[in-house]
Amino acid sequence: MDTIAKEIQVYIVGFDVEKMSPFARIEKIPSATGPAQMKKINKILECDGIDIVDYSDDIAIAVSDRGMFIEGKPVFEVTASDGTVLRLAGTLLFARNTYTADSVDLGELSPAEIRDLAENLKIRVVGVISD
Repeated sequence: MDTIAKEIQVYIVGFDVEKMSPFARIEKIPSATGPAQMKKINKILECDGIDIVDYSDDIAIAVSDRGMFIEGKPVFEVTASDGTVLRLAGTLLFARNTYTADSVDLGELSPAEIRDLAENLKIRVVGVISD
C-alpha cells in the first residue's frame, strides 16, 4: 500500500495589503478530492469555504466564498481567457479543471500552464474590501 500522499501543484496569486505587495507562488495540495484537500485549500486562501470560477475550459480559480464580505481583502479584476472580466476578493488558487463522471475536480497544472499564467495573466488590484 502506498503511504505517501499524492499531491498536485497549483498556482497561487494574491496581494499583501499590509506590505502593499503582490505575490505569486506554486503550492502543493492533496490530489484526492475530500477533507484533506479542502483543509489545505482553506488554509492557503484563509477561508472556511470556496467558490470555483472558470478561468478557461481547462483552468479554474478557487476563491473564498466570503471574500467580498471580509474587510481588508484585496479585490482583483481578472480577465478570463474568453475576455470575461471577473471581480474576485482574496487570494486566488488556479488549478486544472479535471472532468469526472460526477463532477469537476481540481487537478494539477503543468509547468507550461503555470508559466503561461505567470507571463500572460491579465490581473490587477482594483480595491480593498472595507466596512
